[in-house]
Amino acid sequence: MKELTLRAVLLGIFLGVVLSAANAYLGLKAGMTVAASIPAAVVSMLILTKILKNGTILENNIVQTMASVAQAVAAGIIFTVPSFFILQQNGIINYVPSYWFIFILSLIGSLWGVIFMIVFRKTHIVQEHDVLPYPEGTACAEVLKTGQKATEKAKFLLNGFIIASVLKILQSIKLKFNSVVYKVLEESFSFSMNFKNLPIALQKFTISLELLPALFGVGMIVGLRIGIMMATGALIGWWVIIPTIGIFQPDLSAYEIYKKYLRFIGIGVIITGAFFSFFQLFGILKNVLNIKKIENISFKKDPHKDLWYDNPNYNRDIPWPVALGILILGSIIFFFINPIEGLVGKFLSFIVLIIFAILFTAVSSYIVGMVGSSNQPVSAMTISTLMAVALTLKLVGLTGEKGIIAVLILSVIACISLAIAGDMSQDLKTGFLVKATAMNQQIVGIISAIAASFFLSYLIFLLNSVYGFVGTGNNNPLPAPQANLISTIAQSIFVADLRWNEIIIGILLGLIARLLGFSILAFGVGVYLPLGLSIPILIGGWFSNLIKQDEDKKVLTASGLIAGDTILGIIFVFLIASNIVPAPSDNDVALFGNFSYFISLIAFFVVIYLVYKLINKKNT
Repeated sequence: MKELTLRAVLLGIFLGVVLSAANAYLGLKAGMTVAASIPAAVVSMLILTKILKNGTILENNIVQTMASVAQAVAAGIIFTVPSFFILQQNGIINYVPSYWFIFILSLIGSLWGVIFMIVFRKTHIVQEHDVLPYPEGTACAEVLKTGQKATEKAKFLLNGFIIASVLKILQSIKLKFNSVVYKVLEESFSFSMNFKNLPIALQKFTISLELLPALFGVGMIVGLRIGIMMATGALIGWWVIIPTIGIFQPDLSAYEIYKKYLRFIGIGVIITGAFFSFFQLFGILKNVLNIKKIENISFKKDPHKDLWYDNPNYNRDIPWPVALGILILGSIIFFFINPIEGLVGKFLSFIVLIIFAILFTAVSSYIVGMVGSSNQPVSAMTISTLMAVALTLKLVGLTGEKGIIAVLILSVIACISLAIAGDMSQDLKTGFLVKATAMNQQIVGIISAIAASFFLSYLIFLLNSVYGFVGTGNNNPLPAPQANLISTIAQSIFVADLRWNEIIIGILLGLIARLLGFSILAFGVGVYLPLGLSIPILIGGWFSNLIKQDEDKKVLTASGLIAGDTILGIIFVFLIASNIVPAPSDNDVALFGNFSYFISLIAFFVVIYLVYKLINKKNT
C-alpha cells in the first residue's frame, strides 16, 4: 500500500500552507487556533480518493500530518513574533528581525519539536495506548478509516466554507462612487450608552459583537464551557470594571479605559493562569517519569491486532544517528544566531532552553494525550520558559533592550518547538492507529514545518504592514493577545515599566476565578480581549450544545466556517497589499447609512440560521 508519495507530499504542503495561514489570521484575532487534522483528512480523501480514485489511507495520513504540523508552526509564530513589532512600535526596542532571521528561528524550533517527540513516541503513544486516548488523533483515525462516509460529509465542510466566504466578501469588499469609498457590510456591531443625562458608569456601558463566522465556528469546536468562561471574563471586564473605572476617569471612553487599564488586568489574570498551569505540570511530569521502561514492541507481539491495516514497518522512527545529527545541526545554528554576547551567556541560555524544551515536550505530549490539543497550555509553557531564560540572562548581566530582544528570540524557538511537539503527538497517534510508518510522518513533519515557516515568516510582515498589531479602533483588527502578553512580561523583567496596580488586581481576579472552578487562562483571555470577540464564541458554544447531531457534522461545518472566513481574510490581505482593494479606513462610508450595523447583524444571524439548516438537513 502506497504511503510516502510525491502527490501526497505536494498536497500536504499546499493544505499546510493554506490552513496554517488561516490559523495564523484566526489566532491573531481570537487568541486561539483550531486543529487542522480532520478538515485536512477530509479534503485529502476527497481529492485522492474521489477525484484521483486511487488514494490510500496512508497517503491521506501523510497529508493530514503535514497540515497539522503547519498549523502548529502558525501557533508558535503568532504567539511570539508579533512581540517584536509591538515593542518596536511602542518605542521600547529599535529592532525587528528580518524575514530570514524569523525563518531560521522557526526552523530550529520545528526541528527540535519533531526530534524531541521521537523520544516519547513509544512511551506515550504505543505503551500507553489504553491510558492516553489522544482524542483528536483517535477521531482523525476514525475519519480516515470510514473513508467513504467521510467524503460524503465533506459537503458540510464545503457548505460551511461557502456560507462564511460569502459573508466575508460582503464585509471586505469596497464600492467606490465619486471618490467616496462605501462599505457593504460591517465586521462588527457595537452600541454604547454614551448619553449625557445618564450616570457616568452607564455612559461607559458597551455592547459589541464581532460578526465573524470564524469566531462562531471556534465556539462550536471549543464548546459551551470554554465559551461561558471567556464570556464571563469579558462581561466582568466591560460591564463591571470599565464602568467602575469610568466613574473616576470620566474623560476616557470605554475603549480608552480598556487599552489603559483593563488590558493589564487581563494580563494579570493570564499570568496567574500560567503559574497555576506551571505548577500543575510538575504532577504531570511525575506521571511521565513514572511510565514503565520503554520496550521494543514488534509487530508479532503487538497487542492491538484489530488496528486498521498491517504494516511491519509502522513502529520505525527516524534512525537515532540521523535524529541526533539534525538536533546538533539545529544547536549549531542556534549558537551562531544567539544574540547574547559571550560564550557563558550563550551556553547557559542554550542549556536552559533545551532542558525546558525536553521537559515540556514530555508534558505537552502527555497533556494532549489526556485532554486534547485544544487544552494544551502552550502559552503557559512558553511563559514559563521565557521567565526561566530571562532570569538566567539577568544573572549573566543582560539588561534593557538587549535583554528583551534576546529573550524574545529564544521564546520564538521554544514556543514553536512546544506547539509542534503537542500537535505531532496527535498525528503520531493517528498514524499508530492506521499503521502508518512513524518515520515517514516525522520526515514529512519536517518538510511541512520548513514550508510553513517559509510562508508564515513572510505573512507576519504582510499582516503587520496591512493591519498592524498596535493601533486604535477599526484599524487594529489583530489584537495578538499572546504576543502582547509575552512582550509585556519581557518588558517588565528587563525595563520594569508596567502598570503593576492593574496587574495585581488581575492576579487577585484570577485567584477568584480559580476558586470558582474556572479555567483561569480561558477566563483571562476573555478579560484581555475586546468584548466583541468572546460573545460570538459563546454563541457558537451554546449553538453546538443545543444541536444534538453527529459530532463530525458539527466539527466539519465549524471548520468550514473558520476556513471560509480566515482564508478569504488572507486573500483580502494580499489584495490590499497589492492596492487592488482599499485598506480599511475611518473615512469609509457605510452603504446603508445608520442602518448598516443592524443589517450586518441580521446577516450574521442569517449565517447561523443557514448553519442550523445545513446540520439538521435530512439525508436524501
